[in-house]
Amino acid sequence: MSPFYLTKNEHGYYRACFVNQQTGVVTVAKSTHTKNKTEAMMIATDWYKNGVPKGTTNSRTPFIQNQSSGLNLKNLVARLTDKEAFELYSLLKSKLNLSETTLSTSSDSTIKTITKRISTTRIKLYEFMLNFWDYDNSEFIQRYIAHGNNMTKGHAKNMQSLVRNYWLPYFGEEAFVDELDKTMLDDFFFYLYREKGLKGGTVNKAINCGSRAMRYLYENHKISENPMAGVERFNPNQLERGIPTETEVRQLLNLEWSTPAYKLAFKLGVFCGLRAGEVSGLRVCDLDLDADIIHIRHSWSDTDGLKCPKNSDVRDLPLHHSIILELMAQAKQNPLFGDLSFVFWSNVKPEQPYGRCCYIDGLCEALEAIGISEEQRRERNIVFHSLRHFCATVLAQRADMKTVQAFMGHRTEAMSKHYSDHDSQEKLQNMKNIMQITWEEILSA
Repeated sequence: MSPFYLTKNEHGYYRACFVNQQTGVVTVAKSTHTKNKTEAMMIATDWYKNGVPKGTTNSRTPFIQNQSSGLNLKNLVARLTDKEAFELYSLLKSKLNLSETTLSTSSDSTIKTITKRISTTRIKLYEFMLNFWDYDNSEFIQRYIAHGNNMTKGHAKNMQSLVRNYWLPYFGEEAFVDELDKTMLDDFFFYLYREKGLKGGTVNKAINCGSRAMRYLYENHKISENPMAGVERFNPNQLERGIPTETEVRQLLNLEWSTPAYKLAFKLGVFCGLRAGEVSGLRVCDLDLDADIIHIRHSWSDTDGLKCPKNSDVRDLPLHHSIILELMAQAKQNPLFGDLSFVFWSNVKPEQPYGRCCYIDGLCEALEAIGISEEQRRERNIVFHSLRHFCATVLAQRADMKTVQAFMGHRTEAMSKHYSDHDSQEKLQNMKNIMQITWEEILSA
């Protein structure tokens, strides 16, 4: 029985399949990253003799240990510039794990200076990137936040997941940062797209994960070149967000939902364009019953808890008095009711709000009740955020863009003051009038 055999994947690359000689079961199947059968056979033979490497091979060309590359080293060295020669010297030191040598026989101080500059401590890729995105201990994240930038624990946790799920299986635990180059990284991201079948948007997240980390090393003179420079992003291929029709919104508003709190969240989505996290972040102190205004000051995530809304955009929104009263009635059912208690409190943990997934579950159930199946909803890509798109679309047909932007919170700067002066009060009243006319038209149609 042959110890291994070759197969082709759907893209024409050869895969080496190693067989247990006693059971006949394939124990390892690994891509050789080449479409040349001879090269694939050489790679597989080397793996059989010396062991299959961990992770995924980084090169499209074979590497047979201890086999001559056929290079004319004398001619190669003769063609090198001084700078290239010193870079080669540094690479050879790293490859052979040579200790630092003192150039005592040379009187050229320039050689010593260049040698010192290029002699750097090697950095393990996986270990560095995992620590780089460690929210609690990363020096980069601590400095980033200290300079007034915003980064959530959830984002850092997602980046660490990308490192574990994609970077580690491909490069393994023993790869070093100084081994990376643009060609190798291009191969890696193309591998994620073609062989792993990831969507372009997901591959772009893996690119963002490495790009920020490599740029940090380069800007802090830890590496001489940024290997991520010039790496191209992929077409995100995102399905366009679908929105419900006005008829469907009317049906959902007239429907008796199984959980009244989810219907109330739905109203905030279609009437005010609130994001799911902003619905969860609403507290009693954000409800102004006298002015019929809700203050959007926070968003909620299970990882970070209360945080600033997207783009740090605090805003005040007018709301029909009847809905304000519904919100307060919902809040008062909380056994921990108080100024800082949540409006959409969780039955399991009243000190916390509902998770954002609850609203989409409620919306899906309601959509099925009016005749929109799960398959149709997925095909149309209707999610809770679709309600925000619906709100923006409807308002844009009836108001100027500045009013819509102020209402939806599309600005990138935070609101510095509430509506107190005459001009602001006039704008707020305008928003109230537009909202009242708009929703009366929809509900009475």
